[in-house]
Formats: sequence, structure tokens, C-alpha cells
Amino acid sequence: MGFTIEQEKGEVQAAHRFQVSAELQEVQLLDCTASVSESNAQLEGQLRLGLNMETAVLSVAEGNARFSVRISIFGDPTNAPEQPERHRFEVACRYALAYDLRPGYSPSPEELDAFREGNAIFHCWPYSRELVQNMTSRMGLPIPPLPFLRLAPKITQKTAPKRATKSAVKVEEKAGD
Repeated sequence: MGFTIEQEKGEVQAAHRFQVSAELQEVQLLDCTASVSESNAQLEGQLRLGLNMETAVLSVAEGNARFSVRISIFGDPTNAPEQPERHRFEVACRYALAYDLRPGYSPSPEELDAFREGNAIFHCWPYSRELVQNMTSRMGLPIPPLPFLRLAPKITQKTAPKRATKSAVKVEEKAGD
């Protein structure tokens, strides 16, 4: 089980050019929402987890760059039809990341895009994993810790099977509560 970010070789190289010229200074939680369906507060059996990620460049100025990363984890029973607008539970958080840049370095648009779509997400992932674990526990959902986030080469559709961004985890009902 796991979640994967896929990037082409050129994107990985562009992100690397940014990475070697930048240093992470701050990860700030901008907002967070969590919800669980009232009728399904207690889930049991298999649970299908999903992940949505959205990134943006907030600003680039002499000596610094700021990015926004929104990570949303959601879940539904594996036997339920997929309904993107309504999930049994969802935890979404948005971060601002600030980086100091090496003097004289001015990142290209390609470097900024590649970095925000891969590396910036990685810098938020540990915080998101902890936040989701804490929030789902308080919701009464015994979700196991979220898996690692992996970076993989982008594979063309001709040569590889379709990769899903959903994973199934077993959720057991609490007894005696």
C-alpha cells in the first residue's frame, strides 16, 4: 500500500536544480478541515483511502520562494461506489512553505513547477501523516498510519498498467464502546 508521485526524468532534474539552491525555512499550517459522515461514524471492514494534492507557487523574490501545498486524505468502504463529492471521512490541510534561495539564484518556471509538484509535497507529508492519524483517531476511525509517499518515474500508458491513487486498509470496529 502506498501513494506515489510520478515525475518524468526532466522534471526530477529540474526539481534537483531548485533543491540544491534552496533551504527549507518554514512549514506553516494555513488551514485544516476534518469531517466524518454522521451516519457512518463507525466503519468496519475494508476502507479505501484516497489522496488529492494541489500545489501552487505563492511568491518568488530575490532570495526566497514560497509554495502552497494542500493535501486531502479521504476514505470510503471498499464496497461503496466512488462519489468524489461525498466521502465517509476527509481530512484536508494546506501549508505554506518558505525557502531561502542561494544568492544570485533565480529559478526558472520549470524548476518551480517540478519542485512544487514533487519535493514541496514531501516536506509536508510527515506533518500530514501525523495530523490525519490524530484527527481520525478523534473521529473514532481506527486508521493505521498513512504509508510513505513515494516518488517514481512517470511511466507511459503504453508500457504500464494504470496506477491508482487509492489504497485499501482494514478498519476494525471498536468493541465495548
